[in-house]
Amino acid sequence: MPQQRVEVAALESIPIDKDSSIPAYLQIAEGLKAVLRGGAFPAGYPLPPERVMCEMYGVSRMTLRQATSILDREGLVVCQRGRGTFVAHPRLRKQQQELRSFTEEIRDRGGRAESRILSFDIVTPTREAAEFFGLSPDAKIYEVCRLRLNDGAPLAVERVRLPHRLCPNLERFDLEKNSLYRILEESYRLTMATCLEEISAEIPSAADRKLLDMPKGGAVLVVNRQTFTDIGQALEQARAVYRGDSYSAIVHSVRPRKA
Repeated sequence: MPQQRVEVAALESIPIDKDSSIPAYLQIAEGLKAVLRGGAFPAGYPLPPERVMCEMYGVSRMTLRQATSILDREGLVVCQRGRGTFVAHPRLRKQQQELRSFTEEIRDRGGRAESRILSFDIVTPTREAAEFFGLSPDAKIYEVCRLRLNDGAPLAVERVRLPHRLCPNLERFDLEKNSLYRILEESYRLTMATCLEEISAEIPSAADRKLLDMPKGGAVLVVNRQTFTDIGQALEQARAVYRGDSYSAIVHSVRPRKA
């Protein structure tokens, strides 16, 4: 059998159970992980086009992209817009950082964390949010906006999105007195494993400047975060706007040992 046919057969052998409670994109991702880690494809090898793989598994492009994005985050493939998806070359992880809640972080820095709820809504997701969480257009998500304080002083405005199906009835918890991450872990048995954070300096909006009690001309540090569970489910989208004169980001990186 030609080598290319062997590789395609390995992809076709991935079972997808449409009646399972596990989303199709997670089933595809786990199957692709097993195939790639088994060495069926050499580094740099292009996976079949999206159209072919969607037909192979009977899913939409959005579902397939959810699966391949998990592999991209884990360094198994490289997704290149307009070119396709390629098997990644082995690479070293440069950055190592603890995934902590605001409460844990402030406590570890010696402060006293507080929260004030500014809004709490159950809404239909935007197209971007629906794609990120792998939701249908008529699904629901939570949108929570909180003012975060350190020792009584405003430090950040945090806006969080969460899929309703993973944490139903979240509104029964007091998010001013309880850590959201602790609620997700202890009450919903969700294990947060990884996150991606993009940090940038910006000029704050007038509303955020007022909430943070900032002088005119001050800058803010914006942290956009995407959080995933231990099985690769997209759990959280967050945007936190910090006072630039009161907060600094700490990244703990490690130098890999030479073999």
